[in-house]
Amino acid sequence: MQQSVWKVRTIVDEHNHELAPAMFTNLLPSHRKMSEGDKAQVDSFKQFGIPTSKIMAYMAGQSGGYSMLRFTKRNLYNYVHGQRLARISDGDAAAIIGYLEGKANVNMMTSARYTRTPDNRLGSLFWADGEMMADYQLFGDVLAFDSTYRSNKYRKPLVVFSGSNHHKQTSIFGFALLEDEEVRTYRWVLLNLLDVMGHKKPCVVVTDGDKAMRAAIAEVIPTAKHRLCGWHLEKNCVQRVKETKFCKVFQKALYANLDINEFEEYWKTAVESLGLQDNIWVQSTYDSRESWAMAYLRGTFCAGYRTTSRCEGINAFVKGFLRSTDSILELVHSLDRVVKDYRNNEVTAQFYSTYYTPVLTTGLDSIELFALKVYTRAVFREVKKQIKGVATLLFRGRDSISTTCVYKFSKMGKPNRTYKVLYDPNEERIECECSMWNSEGIPCSHIFCAMKYEDLEKIPGGLNLSRWCKDAKECRSKPPESTEGHQGLLFRYGALCGAMSVVAKLGAEDANEFVVARDGISRLAAELQRRAYDKLGGPLGLSSLSGLKDPVVSKTKGALRKGKEMHPTSKGEVLMKRRRCTTCGLPGHTKRACTSQRDHGVAGTDTCAVHSSAECSSAKPSAPYTAGRTQDADKDEGIQSENGDNRQTVPDRAEMTSTRSMHGCSHAYCSPHMGVGGGGSNIFLGGQHIEQFFSSQGYSSHVGGSHAVTARLGAFNPTRPTNEDLFEQWLTQNALGRRVQHETRVNTICLCS
Repeated sequence: MQQSVWKVRTIVDEHNHELAPAMFTNLLPSHRKMSEGDKAQVDSFKQFGIPTSKIMAYMAGQSGGYSMLRFTKRNLYNYVHGQRLARISDGDAAAIIGYLEGKANVNMMTSARYTRTPDNRLGSLFWADGEMMADYQLFGDVLAFDSTYRSNKYRKPLVVFSGSNHHKQTSIFGFALLEDEEVRTYRWVLLNLLDVMGHKKPCVVVTDGDKAMRAAIAEVIPTAKHRLCGWHLEKNCVQRVKETKFCKVFQKALYANLDINEFEEYWKTAVESLGLQDNIWVQSTYDSRESWAMAYLRGTFCAGYRTTSRCEGINAFVKGFLRSTDSILELVHSLDRVVKDYRNNEVTAQFYSTYYTPVLTTGLDSIELFALKVYTRAVFREVKKQIKGVATLLFRGRDSISTTCVYKFSKMGKPNRTYKVLYDPNEERIECECSMWNSEGIPCSHIFCAMKYEDLEKIPGGLNLSRWCKDAKECRSKPPESTEGHQGLLFRYGALCGAMSVVAKLGAEDANEFVVARDGISRLAAELQRRAYDKLGGPLGLSSLSGLKDPVVSKTKGALRKGKEMHPTSKGEVLMKRRRCTTCGLPGHTKRACTSQRDHGVAGTDTCAVHSSAECSSAKPSAPYTAGRTQDADKDEGIQSENGDNRQTVPDRAEMTSTRSMHGCSHAYCSPHMGVGGGGSNIFLGGQHIEQFFSSQGYSSHVGGSHAVTARLGAFNPTRPTNEDLFEQWLTQNALGRRVQHETRVNTICLCS
């Protein structure tokens, strides 16, 4: 006892219980534990979005089978769930703000903005990193964005800002989680986007036509051209206009290369011939023609955008990384992987554009070779099509105006359509009236044909749009004129870093100089922290997020549910099919709130059709399940018999258990076992429907006093026998009865009011 040493005197090697078989060893709690190596492997898998079920299958195969693992599937799921909770232990909102703040501390180019709701919850959130900002400076002249849903457990709409890079691939400029889809929310997001991007405004904005988006764009970026998605317009045309021929007419008006006069004449003729002058959708769409008709968008550079299909493609790709149950922190981590994937695609395209040389096939080898050296591979394919188009053009003449040469060309088979090309050899400037260069950023076939006649072997520099060139990212755009906002922050940060590098270099020369530099930096840091505290009213860092709560589940607009049908109106417009009452046939309400019976003196009814889950095997009609009550007792919650005592007449036990259909009545005395013999559906009707009819026949005292009537078409049996013909008469005279007779055989009729 003094040395705390145990001495073994006897060993009994016989177990006092039966041993588990070897096949169950890995399932015993004493043997079941995840090692640190297993946890590290699981963490690395989850970091790259591998589902837990696939992790379990992989590790089982790696170990030689499930029996060789030291843990079960439930242990794995519990560990993964525990890690998810540990990452957001202080709340999802605080976790995501802390994560973005940490990224900003590591890389000053990263920026994040968020709002608080009146109840101190996370509202909207916007974030972008440095490479997104650099891409926006190069390719932000055309901006497209759309919202997607079911990307997080709070149902916050996710907005992805994107554009087209020099490889004609999607380039992501930033992300935003919206508090709602109101105009003020989109206004806040756009203002922060411009502030982070150095106040560079896009020339064209492409959206799906959401009203809140359109209002916010018109307010924040009034100089930008707002282009509506052509795909959504075609979809709405099919849904809202019943005339099938108009869909082809609208498609031509949407994409055909017409001038404004030709468009106006074509539209007017088509609408009048199809008789759609009074169609509301046709009129409203025509009023906004400047946002979608190619005739009005000629000369506007859209970088190949005609629809939001790129946005839809991003949303579809993002959905492969996201789940509707993800937290916001998991959402941001997944979006980081999405951005890395898109950037890898850009690097791959840049490699093929730099080191691969396609075969020259157009015949204009010098021009084609120059285009191959200048443009990226994706853009070169488009330019090559225009060079090939030279063979289809016919020379119509050449004039001279001062130093400018005017060429006229027409396409084979279309002699009436002539295009003029202006060429100034002094300034090496070429223009074509087809405006393809202004719209697409590449020379058209008419320009290449004029170059052939002028014996030009290189494309003039004025026609080489830098955003389509291979070195687009090497020649950065000029610094922004404004030093406000996030761009100004970056400039000041770089200047201070340069100054501090000098201080660090001089302070490291000697020990005494080091002490002077260290103390001076400490005093300066303390002074700046004090000023920041006075300015913000609190300390810096995450301590200011102590009261920030997680957001609530948002109510979004979303898309229409599948199965929503459309129906045309007399004016040719197709509207959404509205839900109609099955009792009166009018839209706007259901049979539970139908007032047609109240208009005839009938109080609220409660009718529903319930399919019986069991069929009665009894051949005889069931006894009625009744409970009488007086007029005074109707006001109370309880129910009394006609004699005043609380009694109920219960049906036969065999009959009561034969059917288990609920008719929807909330009273305790309406047993769920009321369904009676005869298979099929049971229909339960409000009692006053039948009471009103029978009161006119002199049966009010009996029918009104009964609670439930069990009936068949062949034997209608209230509290006292009633003629079969009387019930048949009710079925034929009452509208509700006719519907019941038409739909199914009546098994049970509940008369509770």
